Amino acid sequence: MILKTAIKAIPLLTQDNYTMWNNRVLNFLELQKLKDTFLQEDEDKLSTDDELHARTILTSKLDPSVHSNVINHENQNNAIKIWKSIVQHFASPQAANRARVWNQFSLLPFDNTNVARFITQIKTSIEKIHEVGIKIDTDVIGYEILKKLPKSIELNGLSTAITHSGSDMTPDLVLDHLRVYANNQDINAATQTGPVPIQVALFTDSSRRCKTGAHNTMATHPQSRCYMLYPHL
Repeated sequence: MILKTAIKAIPLLTQDNYTMWNNRVLNFLELQKLKDTFLQEDEDKLSTDDELHARTILTSKLDPSVHSNVINHENQNNAIKIWKSIVQHFASPQAANRARVWNQFSLLPFDNTNVARFITQIKTSIEKIHEVGIKIDTDVIGYEILKKLPKSIELNGLSTAITHSGSDMTPDLVLDHLRVYANNQDINAATQTGPVPIQVALFTDSSRRCKTGAHNTMATHPQSRCYMLYPHL
C-alpha cells in the first residue's frame, strides 16, 4: 500500500518540477532499497527484476517533452543510464546547464495578476540554481528578485519596506513581503467583488426610470410623487 502511494505521488517530470520529481522518485527507490544503488550509479547491484521495475516507473513518469531529451537508443533499456541522463539534463554542473538555469531565473517576469504563482516559480528557480552548483550570495538573489518588480506606487513602497527593514537581504525576505502583498490583493478583490447593496444595484445604469419599490434619485420627479413608491397617485 505504501509503495503504491509512493508511485502514485510521483508526478510527470517536466522542465519545471525536477526537484519535486527527484525527491519523490528517491522516496520510491528508498522503499525498494535501491536508493544507494541509483545514487552511486552501480549497475552491478541491480537485479533484473529490480531494473525492470525501476525502468518502468522512470519512463512512465516522464513528460513527452522530457522523454525525448533524456532517453535514446543507448539507454532505453537500462534504468541506471536513464537515471544518469535525467540527472545530467536537469542538475549537471556543466557551464551550459548552469547558464540555462540562471537565464531561466533572471528572465522570469513578475506577474502582478498571479503573485502566488510568481513566488512558486522563484522558489523553484532557486532550487535549480543550487542543484546545478551555482555559487551566489543570497543577498544577490534577493536583489535580483527585487529588480523584477515593476515601478508602481504599491510595489515601490514594498521595495522600500524591504530595503529599509533592517534585516539582511535574502530571497525569503523578499518573498515574505510579496506574500503579504498577494494576500492584500486577495482581500481587496474580495471586497470589490462582494455583494452590491440593492439600492446601488438598482441605480448603477444611466437610466432615469424608477423601479418597482424604489425611487431613482436621478428621476425628474420628486420622491413624494414617485409612482413606483406610491402607485395610488
